[in-house]
Amino acid sequence: MFDKWFCSNFRWALAATTGLAAAGWVISLRNEAPGQAAAGPAPSRPDRQRLERAGDIRTEFVKIANEKDAARRDVRLLALAARWLDVSPEDAMRFAIGLPPGYIRNTFLRQLSVGWARTDAEAALAWSDRLDDAAVRLQVRSTVCIAVAESDPRLALGLALRHGSDAADNDSLLDNLAAQWADREPAAALDWVTTQPGGEWHDRLMARVAFVLSKSDPHAAACRVAQDMQPGPMQDEAVISVLHQWAITDVLSAARWVEAGIPDGQLRVRALAELSRDGSRIP
Repeated sequence: MFDKWFCSNFRWALAATTGLAAAGWVISLRNEAPGQAAAGPAPSRPDRQRLERAGDIRTEFVKIANEKDAARRDVRLLALAARWLDVSPEDAMRFAIGLPPGYIRNTFLRQLSVGWARTDAEAALAWSDRLDDAAVRLQVRSTVCIAVAESDPRLALGLALRHGSDAADNDSLLDNLAAQWADREPAAALDWVTTQPGGEWHDRLMARVAFVLSKSDPHAAACRVAQDMQPGPMQDEAVISVLHQWAITDVLSAARWVEAGIPDGQLRVRALAELSRDGSRIP
């Protein structure tokens, strides 16, 4: 077991360090309203002119798909995706899903998903929720949320949760979004993780977020891993990852934390060995 009292008071033992500011709020992302406008009523049936434009775009797609220059083909597909989204995003997505499996299908579907995410992510996810194919549904959801996360990872995480992602997902979407959020707002992301149910799901998130935090505040990251994760292999690996980052900036403080906070045993041996790698010297 870790010495949690020492972990809490470690900064005072190292006079050169500063105190950790405590976050004063917790977010319930699953129930929070999205930052984008909610999808409105389903659009009315496209008029004849719109149908004709969509038909022209389909014809153009066939020509582009036969382009021999791959780089030129991808650029032209991207431009076509933008045009088709402007006409009818639902029609464009249905067309892409119906293509034969392969590179062109995946590329075009990804381009459409990213483009739709940037104009109306909520509508894109609501549409994907109705897909019968679970694999395609997951693919579209992940692509949309990752596109949103480029500008707002907190919003992307909330969208993923509200549209079906959960602890059972095996594509690590929530883990990755939480890590991106932690990169921008570490205190807020950590507080959210602490509200999640205990167990493997909670510890997996904590390990990812703590690793991101270790790049800017390794002591805080080490303490969160020691205090908030269940003892076992996952916690051990999280400790080693955090210590690896800590050693880059202050190997002496990291070693003192290990010696005072980790009892004798295999983990302590591993931790000290990690701090001694690459020629580092621990006094």
